[in-house]
Amino acid sequence: MTEFPTIVLIRQGHKQMTRGALHFDLQAGHAVVVAAGQAFDLVSTPADGAFVSSFLVPSSHLIEEIAAAYAEVPILRDAHPIADVEREFLDAFDRAIAAVSDPRRLPPKIVENREREVLIWLAHKGVKFSHSGPADVAQRVRSLLLQDLTRNWQARDAAASVGMSEATLRRHLQKLGVSFQQVLTDVRMSRALALLQVTDDAIGRIALDVGYESPSRFAARFKRRFAVSPSEVRSGALTSSIGERKRHA
Repeated sequence: MTEFPTIVLIRQGHKQMTRGALHFDLQAGHAVVVAAGQAFDLVSTPADGAFVSSFLVPSSHLIEEIAAAYAEVPILRDAHPIADVEREFLDAFDRAIAAVSDPRRLPPKIVENREREVLIWLAHKGVKFSHSGPADVAQRVRSLLLQDLTRNWQARDAAASVGMSEATLRRHLQKLGVSFQQVLTDVRMSRALALLQVTDDAIGRIALDVGYESPSRFAARFKRRFAVSPSEVRSGALTSSIGERKRHA
């Protein structure tokens, strides 16, 4: 699940993305642009012992700026693969990754311009993001949960925070084909996977950070969700690099 509009570049290995009839095969050198709130089944296959990809989450005010400037470009609603990644586009992407990974070393306007350049490249390829439009209930709940994954969340607490009764919340989620517990578990597991891939934090620390006091219970739930254990993710069979501005959900 993508919490924010995201650009992914595959650097080494092969990634498959599937949701229903929608299927993408991404090779090293390919990119994919994914709208916020999209859920895909992912299979990442290493090459020469590793899978490596980079992620860029552009700033929301720049997304809106480019969306307004390129009104003729359709808004991305799900995901869009890019196989023809020019050298200049790749250079712009790498500069943006470097800038947002360590924003203190550059003036803020330079950081913005590097992100802006990537969004302009996408617009010229016929793709643009948008933050406009109301989020569905599941997205609102996900954003709420991300604010504090360590909390012992109950459906009634989430319902009160988004301004509805527990029964109304459950009814809205049921229409979307999910339960509150499924949303909570998915948010926790998705965040745990990201932390395992892009930090050196101990597995026990990550378990606590995503709301599990018992590392063994966390490991069991993680393996049921992803079919690999947290330690297997850390074994080096699957690695990922991420360039993402730290932000509060």
